[in-house]
Amino acid sequence: MSLNSEIRQLFAEQIQQWELAQKNIGDLQFIEQKTFAFDGNTTIVVQHNPARIVSSGAKVDKKSIAERPCFLCEKNRPAEQRTIAYHDRFDISVNPFPIMPYHTTIIAKQHTAQRILPNIGEMLSLAKDMDDFVILYNGPACGASAPDHLHFQGIEKGHLPIEHEIKNRSDIRQLTLSNGQEMFIPKNYLRTCVVMQHADKALLTESFNILYNEWKQTSDEREPMMNIFCWHDNGEWTMCIFPRQCHRPIEYFGEHNLMVSPGAIDMAGVLIMPRKEDYEKADKELIRNIFRQVSRDVSEPLVSVGIMSGKEIHFSLNGKFRTHQGEILQGAHVATLNNGKINLNGKEYAEIELFPIEENTTFDLADVTIGINFHWEQKELQRFAGKLRIIAEDNLLTAINILPVEDYLKCVISSEMSAQADEELLKAHAVISRSWLLANMRNPQAESEQTAFISNNEIIRWYERNAHTRFDVCADDHCQRYQGLGKANTPTAFSAVEKTKGEVLTSNGMICDARFSKSCGGVSETFENCWADTPHKYLQSVADNEQEQQPNDLRIESNAEKWIKTSPDAFCNTNDKKILSKVLNTFDQSTVDFYRWKVAYTAKELSEIIRRKSRLDFGEIKELIPQERGASGRITRLKIIGEKRSLVVGKELEIRKWLSDTHLYSSAFIVEKSAKGFILTGAGWGHGAGLCQIGAAVMSEKGYKYDQILLHYYKNASIKKIY
Repeated sequence: MSLNSEIRQLFAEQIQQWELAQKNIGDLQFIEQKTFAFDGNTTIVVQHNPARIVSSGAKVDKKSIAERPCFLCEKNRPAEQRTIAYHDRFDISVNPFPIMPYHTTIIAKQHTAQRILPNIGEMLSLAKDMDDFVILYNGPACGASAPDHLHFQGIEKGHLPIEHEIKNRSDIRQLTLSNGQEMFIPKNYLRTCVVMQHADKALLTESFNILYNEWKQTSDEREPMMNIFCWHDNGEWTMCIFPRQCHRPIEYFGEHNLMVSPGAIDMAGVLIMPRKEDYEKADKELIRNIFRQVSRDVSEPLVSVGIMSGKEIHFSLNGKFRTHQGEILQGAHVATLNNGKINLNGKEYAEIELFPIEENTTFDLADVTIGINFHWEQKELQRFAGKLRIIAEDNLLTAINILPVEDYLKCVISSEMSAQADEELLKAHAVISRSWLLANMRNPQAESEQTAFISNNEIIRWYERNAHTRFDVCADDHCQRYQGLGKANTPTAFSAVEKTKGEVLTSNGMICDARFSKSCGGVSETFENCWADTPHKYLQSVADNEQEQQPNDLRIESNAEKWIKTSPDAFCNTNDKKILSKVLNTFDQSTVDFYRWKVAYTAKELSEIIRRKSRLDFGEIKELIPQERGASGRITRLKIIGEKRSLVVGKELEIRKWLSDTHLYSSAFIVEKSAKGFILTGAGWGHGAGLCQIGAAVMSEKGYKYDQILLHYYKNASIKKIY
């Protein structure tokens, strides 16, 4: 007997033996329904189903779940409930509170948390073996009334609008994942639905894993909020994934008190309302509003940005925001830390997430530090769009801004560079900023990579993103400079992002980790001389001039000395204030000697700086001797000789940290001793790898297009639109 037949037989037996199932399945024939037709071949059925109040009204907070016995565990199920074993991992049962005539619950035998990633293969197997049914999954935070116990549901095919609405649909937006798998999103569909179809189970599983990781916003997030449908027809799976922004709409809470709690079936086109008064209120406007609130737009990725940390967070909500609990907040607030919890308005929270209710709503954060540990460090009030999340960690509160990548980029390119810059320059910067961001968001493994080699006589350290586990990127130069809406104030900045939307640099089919710095000093550096010892084909050394003519090998000390002591022609060799005002913000323009610079220290000053920054006592510094240079002349290993000890330090940023109260402009310098101490003469500003921002500004001024600028600095790369 097929599994489909076994299930139908189980239903026949349970209707005879189990009074609750018999009553609720029988009552389905009396349920009221009304249908609303929307543009774009979209239908929503509103169902008045009183029995579903046990799900719609379920309390799914941690405290409520901990206090009740798990109703899906075998020992707590009704004595009348019978099951069919599936793969020794699941029990297939009749759902006693059905929405459709054949509505099953597929329960994991072991009490394990509701998680889809390790169980997507089981879902696909169920869809194939139960091919009379559509299999659905409710995420633990968006529809599952038992988020502590893994389960799926099965609905007999033919009852859900989505089944026929996505077939042969022409008004779609086609997307391609990094593994080449194509998928589509129906247009004019009220809510976001990502559709993947394939006959290869392994490829579909791989594609889902990619999508899952792209949607995940933080490493400690249980899982991205989503509802999933899957069915199998004619040798092929169809998977419909609904990304979610929140579980319940604002109408569920407070004075509205509308008992509507969208889960997978609601997202598929059957909106359940257990109470008659709510059912009668349902109209097109309400339906649109519900889906607008709970559905997440994934036409572009979201990014979470760590803005600031402190014992207190002072913020002002410029409009109405709501919490997950449905509270409405606006105006000025102060969040404080109390015994590891967040205190806000007299209430304690483990975490706060505030969602803007209306479009164009913003929030302000006070005392945001910019230029951390740099010579121009300062605090300012900043304004942001998107969501505000406040978390408690390491005895501090951290404010996180969550927003679409393209909105983030509009702020980044004008925070990193003047929003008055030429459009071609801003377009180039938009592509590299997008590439760097998405490459790092898609590569969480980088967080665990080794970033130091330490022995008795050598410290080699480089700096990656491994500090960020609760958000994707920080707002300062450690990642990309992001200062909110205050800097994204010109049409040129917006236009540059919009005209390059979804464009990234790729190499060998992968998004490039596109690094950039202020000034290469005439020659750019390679990846491996700044970070991990892994060469990147697209981050090679490039001469920053029209002929791309390299100087004599700058890894050789005598060549580096000659190069640094002169001022060769290069795109970034400019003092043109008009150009610099376009590429540098006001506080960056205080630095005028970026191409060639000089710093003098007394022996006492340098010894004290190195002692403080290295936390090692060298005594009086006697010598600084370059041991190894990179292709741009940047020192990658520097020997420091003191009265008490000698040690080799690297890579370039660690050298810059040790030799300055803030950061030395670059590690491309030569050392000369003076009567009083040391004179460092150097070239460039920053690590020097990838795009040279000042050089790119000059190229733009000379008439180069953004693609020409990009392919000058990133060899062996191409530009590709991925969304």
